[in-house]
Amino acid sequence: MAGHSHWAQIKHKKAKVDAQKGKLFGKLIREITVATKLGGPDPNANPRLRMAIEAARKVSMPMDTIEKAIKRGSGNDKEGALEEIVYEGYGPGGTAIMVVVATDNRNKATSEVRHAFSKHGGNLGSSGCVSYLFEQKGVIEIPKESTDEEKLMEAALEAGADDVETTEDMFIVYTNPKDVYTVKDILASKGFAIESAKTSLIPTTTVEIKDIDTAKKLLNLLEHLDELDEVQEVISNFEIDKDILSALG
Repeated sequence: MAGHSHWAQIKHKKAKVDAQKGKLFGKLIREITVATKLGGPDPNANPRLRMAIEAARKVSMPMDTIEKAIKRGSGNDKEGALEEIVYEGYGPGGTAIMVVVATDNRNKATSEVRHAFSKHGGNLGSSGCVSYLFEQKGVIEIPKESTDEEKLMEAALEAGADDVETTEDMFIVYTNPKDVYTVKDILASKGFAIESAKTSLIPTTTVEIKDIDTAKKLLNLLEHLDELDEVQEVISNFEIDKDILSALG
């Protein structure tokens, strides 16, 4: 799962910039809309929606904005319906990349994703070309600050988690996808501060990037994809040596 950890670590450093740009609000609004469309408008019966609303409230999103997103997801809004699309492709160094998009214009989204791949030395592939290299897992992120690793590990495994991994500033708890919100609620009830909880694609094998030029091209591609307005998540199966990451800043 190291590929997920490396990109997650880079993403956490980038999250503050996203928030400053206002991009975080847009992603959360789309997540609320898609979660409503897939699971219904009642957060008590739709764990994905409940978590999306919690994430939105953490960044002080107004309730009327949240309600509008739910209304759109329910099909009770004049705006076009959003659909969730997963694109697959190849990045520099033989890496595999999955891109989750929420869009109301499939043609535009496809064009933008293809352009990003082409610009940075990658290729947009067909459905199924790299998805076999990933598996769906529940992913719960908990800040390392004020968290006892041993107590978290014990509590997570007792709650039914599969594993706990460490990044620079986060503990990542992995679960069966269907158990993620149950495990999240148990950990929260025991006093652990939950940063986020969701299902995500996690690489089952990783590709080691050994030179700085390939690493730079790959990270530029991933960041370009992540900057696209309708992209919700970017997942890749790379590992980059710490010295190379440090050199890249």
